[in-house]
Amino acid sequence: MEIEELTASHSATQHLLQLGHKRIAYFTGPPVTPWAHDRFEGYRRALREAGLEVDDKLVFQAGSTIEDGTNAALQMLNEGCDATAVQAVSDLVAIGCANALLSQGLKIPEDVSVVGFGNILTAEYFRVPLTTIRQPKHRLGTAAVDTMMTLIRGEKVSSKRLPAELINRKSTAPPKSQNKAA
Repeated sequence: MEIEELTASHSATQHLLQLGHKRIAYFTGPPVTPWAHDRFEGYRRALREAGLEVDDKLVFQAGSTIEDGTNAALQMLNEGCDATAVQAVSDLVAIGCANALLSQGLKIPEDVSVVGFGNILTAEYFRVPLTTIRQPKHRLGTAAVDTMMTLIRGEKVSSKRLPAELINRKSTAPPKSQNKAA
């Protein structure tokens, strides 16, 4: 039982593209995990579909913790890659990123939009409520129990992927250049 990681990440990138962002940084997760790979692939596909190349200068190895997100954001700022948005592999990484951006005097979403993944409780109650991907945790649990019961009965189990949805909160907006034109 798993969620459709690639499709969910693709929709997060599309959200940023539809707002007008072209320089979207991506904070990756642990390289050995399949879910982190799928989320990165969703980002890459959305950019390609929009006619944009994946710029390696916008991809930062972040890991999976708040501290990892903080470090990736500071690296991004030090490298001056001019990203107008950040898509993070998880909400914890996004929160670390957002904390670092705010502590450097940047405003979210006025200066930089930030999107997470997971819809952890903290995401909704963060200083700037985080736009994120909601995973169907209850449905995942129900499906896992159904799968376990099927296995107990000795029946064959098929793989299922459950969809996730974008939760649009206050951490995303059109890039500054578009705000001035409005």
